[in-house]
Amino acid sequence: MNRRKFLSLVAALPVISNLSHVSAQDSASVDSFAKLQVGVMDKKNAPQLAKVGFNYLELYASRELVPDKDEKVFDEKLPGLKSLALPLSFLNGFIGAEIPMVGPNADHDKVENWAKNIFTRAHKLGVKVVTIGSGAARRCPKDFEIAKARDQFSTLLGRISKVAQDNNVQVTIENLNSGETNLCNSIAESLQVVTAAGPNVFLTADLFHMLRENDPPSELLKGKGRIIHCHVAEKELRTSPGTKGDDFRPYLRVLKQIGYNGSFSFECNWSKSVSPDKALAEFRNQLATL
Repeated sequence: MNRRKFLSLVAALPVISNLSHVSAQDSASVDSFAKLQVGVMDKKNAPQLAKVGFNYLELYASRELVPDKDEKVFDEKLPGLKSLALPLSFLNGFIGAEIPMVGPNADHDKVENWAKNIFTRAHKLGVKVVTIGSGAARRCPKDFEIAKARDQFSTLLGRISKVAQDNNVQVTIENLNSGETNLCNSIAESLQVVTAAGPNVFLTADLFHMLRENDPPSELLKGKGRIIHCHVAEKELRTSPGTKGDDFRPYLRVLKQIGYNGSFSFECNWSKSVSPDKALAEFRNQLATL
């Protein structure tokens, strides 16, 4: 080998090394996204679900944390919740229609008291994220201005997020389809509300509701830094992945693009779905083949 060729080869080595490094980084990124945690909302079958590979449970806060009961009642439930076959990592189902969050009868003092019980008890459980769906409680009444309802909702979220922070909990809302409520039906509207609420309110992106509302995957680009959790189910019958064949990859690609590193909870109707092991395998395959 002559000197000129040798020097050319040496000069190229840093470039080759750098390209190899980038390739390794890309590979690691793909692998880490494919390995994000996947959970379920099914306490009863937790032992079986743990065996097939699900990572955690997400359960209804208003049911499990009994915020309408004395602390003693919750403390009696606490050991059982801590000893489930899968860790209880997320909560949703924040509040019922009996305490409206928006409209002329909105009672933010009552909601805040409710939130204090939810968040302090979530802290005892070690739960870090509580999602506010609560479609009935946030439904804008007829003859009430929707923009005003959004402002009410944002104000309330900012208020209770301070209580959440005190308990090391992140509070999110989720986009819900128009069959369940008339407020925050899209990713864009939901982000408008959480942004107005302040820096400590986040978004759970629900892919089922996006599908129902024909909300395009590109809308998730707007949620960079705000989307910290996701819910998943197929569009037609709210079945698990792998049942009807819904392809979530267009949504997953955008989530990966914005650096999403949260979890995915299956919020589905298991009675009409494929078996949990098949559902999990299909979703894992979609995560890995973007």
